[in-house]
Amino acid sequence: MALKILCLGAGLQGLEVAGLAMKAGWDLTLVDKRRDGPASGLCKTLKTDLAACRLYDLAALCQGYDLIVPALEDFGILEAFCTAQKQDLIPPLAFDMDAYRISRSKKLSKKTFAALGLPMARDFHPSLPGPFIAKPDDLSGSRGVRYFESALEVLKTFPDPEMRQNLIIEEHLSGPSYSLEVTASKRRTRTWQTTLLGMDDIFDCCRVSAPSGLPPEREKELADIARRLARAVSLRGIMDLEVIDHKNQFKLLEIDARFPSQTPTAVYWSTGVNLLVELAACFMQLPRSVV
Repeated sequence: MALKILCLGAGLQGLEVAGLAMKAGWDLTLVDKRRDGPASGLCKTLKTDLAACRLYDLAALCQGYDLIVPALEDFGILEAFCTAQKQDLIPPLAFDMDAYRISRSKKLSKKTFAALGLPMARDFHPSLPGPFIAKPDDLSGSRGVRYFESALEVLKTFPDPEMRQNLIIEEHLSGPSYSLEVTASKRRTRTWQTTLLGMDDIFDCCRVSAPSGLPPEREKELADIARRLARAVSLRGIMDLEVIDHKNQFKLLEIDARFPSQTPTAVYWSTGVNLLVELAACFMQLPRSVV
């Protein structure tokens, strides 16, 4: 059975969803305020400004679809769709807002890491030697990230502690970066293949390699961390964990409880696992021929 999927967003996450939907043989429609998003050339795209839609507009837009998959990070739009879902106005929404509230905030994420006793970068203190990274609390990837060689540079840039309130400033760690997806339904939590992330100063993540090259015992260590985090945020859906292997110890960088970009395609071509199918299975009963 070919599911009818409505994907919210035609950016890089939408590109990932569109490609995996094609591999699953599903009927996918994208909706975006642009007609020329990166994913728009792969399937039908509806030009709609979701931020301007009222609840009854969203209900009309979603009629006839089996599943709604968000592939954007606009908090207002996500909240509107969650409200529509709570009022049973739309089909199942493959998204966990409660987990996303935690993962979108680096401060809340770090509190979660600390509560579980998981290793991470040390927070800025003038006594630390540096270098340091400053990151906005609520932006993902490399957006707004700044590098500082020393504590003196940080203090010169942000002399008033209030200027640092909405930032995460922590020591800069070196080493290879890895990503791992975890999916969770009401019945079970599963981790998938670890990928090695190639990073540069221009594109942030510029390459994804799978398999990662990690030995089995370290793969298991990372999978155990991901499952603990999924339970801690009561995940239903998909979340990815990014770590850096700093001096042979995994240090947690961030979690993102939304459909990732780049890594699912690498996982698909390496293992045959379609993470879009696995996400859908967290929210609806799929035919055996699909799963």
